[in-house]
Amino acid sequence: MENHMILDDKAKTRMGIICFIPVLCFFLCFIYYLVLILPLTQGHQAPASIVGVTSRNYDTMFFLLAASAIITAPVFIHCLVVLARMKTLNSAHKLMWFIFLSVMAPIASALFWLFLIKDAPKYTPIYPDIA
Repeated sequence: MENHMILDDKAKTRMGIICFIPVLCFFLCFIYYLVLILPLTQGHQAPASIVGVTSRNYDTMFFLLAASAIITAPVFIHCLVVLARMKTLNSAHKLMWFIFLSVMAPIASALFWLFLIKDAPKYTPIYPDIA
């Protein structure tokens, strides 16, 4: 008997939400930084003023980025486990996705869902474990 991962519409939607959360977190960090720097673009400001704004808000930006990284870690691991168990991909494609997920985890998790999960058949064959 072959093992299958059941990817119905509900499971695909749930996994899509999970995979897009890291993108949203890092996007919110980027928006926060733009909100801080945007007032400086209205006039001719010295580059030192950008450094000053960044240094005054460094703690908040650090905590936002750290929280985003902590949120991204379990999503990254989840994507790696799903990828390792899929039988439909050959070794070269799996290696490419492993490297891509490792280097660009927040963006790659969203692309992982778009390219591999969104259009996957309802019953996807999988290996029983990741070994």
